[in-house]
This record gives sequence, C-alpha cells and structure tokens, in this order.
Amino acid sequence: MRISKIVVAVVAAASLGLLAGCGGGSGGTDGGTSTASAADTGKAEAAQQKVDAAKAVPGTDDLGPAIDVSSLKGKTIYSIPIDSKAEFYQAGEAAMKIVAEKAGVGFVTFPSDGTQTSYQQGIAQAINAKAGAILLNGPLPSTLGPQIDDATKAGIPVIPLHLSDKDTPSVTGLKYEAFAPFNEGAHLMTQAAIAAGKGAPIHALVIQASETGPSKGMVETIEKALTDEGPAGSDATVINVAVPQWSQQIQSQVQSALLKNPNINAVLPIYDSMALYAAPGIQQAAGGREVPIYTFNGTPSILKMVQDGTVAMNVAENPDWVAYVNVDVAFRAMLGAPPVPAESGPVRVIDESNVADTGNPPESGKGFGDTYAGAFTKLWGLG
Repeated sequence: MRISKIVVAVVAAASLGLLAGCGGGSGGTDGGTSTASAADTGKAEAAQQKVDAAKAVPGTDDLGPAIDVSSLKGKTIYSIPIDSKAEFYQAGEAAMKIVAEKAGVGFVTFPSDGTQTSYQQGIAQAINAKAGAILLNGPLPSTLGPQIDDATKAGIPVIPLHLSDKDTPSVTGLKYEAFAPFNEGAHLMTQAAIAAGKGAPIHALVIQASETGPSKGMVETIEKALTDEGPAGSDATVINVAVPQWSQQIQSQVQSALLKNPNINAVLPIYDSMALYAAPGIQQAAGGREVPIYTFNGTPSILKMVQDGTVAMNVAENPDWVAYVNVDVAFRAMLGAPPVPAESGPVRVIDESNVADTGNPPESGKGFGDTYAGAFTKLWGLG
C-alpha cells in the first residue's frame, strides 16, 4: 500500500537512536520456558526454507503480450495517491512519472491528503483536464462511485493500483487494475516470524489499517498461517490504526499491547511505514527483551531500519518495478488492449543477509536486478 503506503510524520532522529536493540534477531520463546516439540521445530525449519527461497532476485519471464505505445505520445495520466506526503507513495509516484515520460506521456500526481474530499477533487480535475487515464493509487473505488461514473462517461478509464491482491478478482465494474502481492507478503512475514521462533509459539501483534483495501486479506493470511503452519499455541493480537493517525497512535497502542500481553514476541505491521512508530513503542514497553518486527513494502527508510537492526525483515516490493507494472496497465487501458490477468510486481525478502543489495543507505529500485526496465521498454516497442 510501498501503502509500499504512507508516513505522515517523521520519527525524531533522537528517538531512532534509541531503537537499535529492539528489532532484528530471532523471536522470543514465552520467556524461554517452553520447549519446542519435534513437529514444531519442523514447522520452523519449513518456514525458513520458504523465506530463504524468497530472497532470490525475481525474474522477468512473463510480463504479458507486447503493445505499441507510440500513439499515446502527448496524452496525460493523472494519479491520485492515498496520501501524497507518504514516503512509499512519493517514491512510487515519482517512479511512475519517469516511466510514463519514456513513452512521451505526461504524468500528474494530485496532491491528496488522505481525505475523501481530496480524492473527489482529484478525479474532477483529471476529467476537466481530459486525462488519458486516472490512477487510484490507494483510494477505494467503492467509495468513489459517482466520480468514477463521471470519468467513465467522459471516456477516461479509472484504474485501481496496489489495492487488490493478485489472487483476487478485479474491482467490480472496472476492466483494468494493477494488483499487488499483499497476501504473499503477509504470508512471508509470518513465515519469517515462525522461522525465527525455532519452534516456540509465535504470539504476534498485528497492526492493520482496516480502511485500506488489502488489510482484511493480509490479516486473515497472517492468522491462518499462524494456525496452520505455526507451532502449537501460536496466535495473533490485532490492533487497528487508521492511516492519518499512524504518527499519533501506533506507538502508544503497541506499547499498551505489549504491556498488557508480555508473551507477544513478534510485531507484524502490514505496511512497513507503520514500523517507524511501532519501533519506539516496543522500546518503551519491552526494552529488556527482543520483539522483532516483520513487515511488508520495501520503503527505503524501513530497509535502512533493517540495515540498522531495528527491523528484522521486510518483504520488499520494488517501487520502480511496481511503477512499470502500473504504467503498463494504464497504457493497455488507454489503448483498449486486453488486460494482463493478475498483473503485479514481485517481492523479495530483505533481511540482514541481503539488505546490502539495496544500497547504503537503501535506495528505491535497488536490490531487484537490472533487467526489468529494459524488459518493459522492449515490451512497449521503445527498446
């Protein structure tokens, strides 16, 4: 959601300096009193194998049928992010602009502020500007029905981005959509926690933002993985913080949950920007024990926290690769070409063993090889 989405404030540097001891390493084991059975140890080992396999650099084997984008030159794409100030979205919007301009297509990011009113204003502005396509980079189509109808009547395709999991159907009534590996990310986060626990029960604190489209499926994936693939007794405590309240509420809610339940031995924020606020909450409530953070998105500042040891693992997307996917969907919609089924960017597990691949400090787009950009431009007839 790279919402890879969504920081609305920055944790003070002094606070970050206190966090070095609260992130990486292996999970706790109920105070060290429990003894893992052979079956539970086997589950941890199986989880580790899945995590290790996901550390590989993704390939570019099947990006979809080739298209000729030359006729789109001079057109403009409008994008409406869920919050234009959030780092994950800033990186993604900037990357999409660069990609679109390779085909001579203009790209405008509407300065949304996380409110429904701003999304409505963005669509209206795009319609007035006779946009070639409107991208909903986070806002829920189900809450913008009248505005989407207006765009459709104007002949402008509306395309949800990074909203639905790649294994779910498209949004009803919309032909084109760029999907995301949300549930795969949630599953790998959970597998990493299980693996680090070495067979001990995982008592996870899951942080969700229920107003975002992927949240429900990601939480269900985590809970199912703990039940079906985790050691006996594994469970999840779920807290909910709306996107605009992350900087005000996540730290205090995490701190309260850890004090209420000292058995919690892993924190799983479904979007990695939540980790900025979860980490100090862990430090305040559990400074004397290790409670690792496992998360999803691949935001560079959070990958830096992996580098620093504050976050144990990030199931990373590549905002640049996601940008190519998003723009590819937009190009196909503008051309009226058939959509690529379940089109989505890949993920790569990033932890202390391979975080150096993302740069020092980590940079958007690093750590996923160097072949995908050329593969897409060739697909579009530009390379």
